[in-house]
Amino acid sequence: MRVLITGGGGFLAGHLSAYLQTIADLEVRSLRRADCDLATDQERLSAVLRGFKPAVVFHLAGRISGSESDLDRDNRLATANLLTALRNDCPAARVVFGSTAAVYAEGGTAATPTMESDRTNPRGSYGTSKYACEQEARSYAEHGGWIVIARMSNPVGSNMDVSLLCGTLAKQVVEIERGKVPVVTLRDLSPKRDFISARDCARALWHLSQFGKSGETYNVASARSTSIGEVVEIYKSLARVGPIEVRTVPVKGERSPVQEQWLSNAKLLALGWTPQMILRQAISDQLDAERARA
Repeated sequence: MRVLITGGGGFLAGHLSAYLQTIADLEVRSLRRADCDLATDQERLSAVLRGFKPAVVFHLAGRISGSESDLDRDNRLATANLLTALRNDCPAARVVFGSTAAVYAEGGTAATPTMESDRTNPRGSYGTSKYACEQEARSYAEHGGWIVIARMSNPVGSNMDVSLLCGTLAKQVVEIERGKVPVVTLRDLSPKRDFISARDCARALWHLSQFGKSGETYNVASARSTSIGEVVEIYKSLARVGPIEVRTVPVKGERSPVQEQWLSNAKLLALGWTPQMILRQAISDQLDAERARA
């Protein structure tokens, strides 16, 4: 079976590719922007699809920050172009689109976690652009294409972008281990988020490609909520030096509108997937990878 992963240079695509290498009889190809810009290189994209003929496509390419126009270009437009090319050149392929839990209006509670059927109201330009991608995906399904939407929470693992919380934490901790002043600087430590191992996330994406129902949306989450302060303590406990001081630098007007995030993963569990790695182990692996890279 041939599998294509877009966003091949990205953090999550790397974990998915590594996981797929453990599955027999798969031929995996990762498509990077240098190979083909999905927003502009439509002829090149069609040539790749016609030549490789993937049975499964994981669409993980995209942008997590930037201007509204940049996000629209690299998220919505790139998704629309990919789905158009698939419809024309590879209509039988199964597609798993990587979305985000940032499309939800509310964060849920422990008693009533957010479910896939709950109201959406994307937060920020990133969430808005990913929700626009979801609309493209739904249109694709309505016209007969096979696609599922994976709303991922907060994957943690090696090679994270430093613009993400756990990415900057790992970077700062390893820099301290290498002699930098033992101070970690962050913003608000009070919000709670659903953190999931990137490895479990990769397993979930593959599972959805095999057992998901076309046109459906699935939360890819741990179903646990952990405060940023608790996450920081895990990094401190795994650091090879200490003590490490944590300084918070609040930014006026930047307090999160969603203080707690509780996500239901029951729909995904019903397909036979279960998370296997606890957050502490995911962070430990991430730090080891960051140390090796440093």
